[in-house]
Amino acid sequence: MRVRDVMTTPVVAVTPAATIGEAIAVLTGKGITSLPVVGDTGELLGLLVEEDLLRARFLADSDPDGGVMLSGHTKVSALMRRPVAGAHPDSDLTDLTAKMLDRGLRSVPVLEHGRVIGVITWQDLLRAGPSAQRKRP
Repeated sequence: MRVRDVMTTPVVAVTPAATIGEAIAVLTGKGITSLPVVGDTGELLGLLVEEDLLRARFLADSDPDGGVMLSGHTKVSALMRRPVAGAHPDSDLTDLTAKMLDRGLRSVPVLEHGRVIGVITWQDLLRAGPSAQRKRP
């Protein structure tokens, strides 16, 4: 089975100029755990992850490196992860699952010609079910 068979579309994304408040409203309103950060033509610039938002909101004062002081007006660009690896829509689902688990990634943007065309999440993988497993010799 391929990534394109189970990826979520259409993509819910934000731009680097969006505020953290706007991004949190999208995350909580849609019940998702991360947002691709895209440029004007849909190219992937970064990834905003709820884990980073929680760390910045509740633990920045105790971070020995200073952390990012979070306000609702902070721009997404201040907190997004980069660089971000994406998956190709024709990638093998089992291979991507192994990479996601090894790296602790709950979601991965799906890229075609550098543009975000979908997102694959743990929920997508679970919905794919047992038929998505590659047969092992």
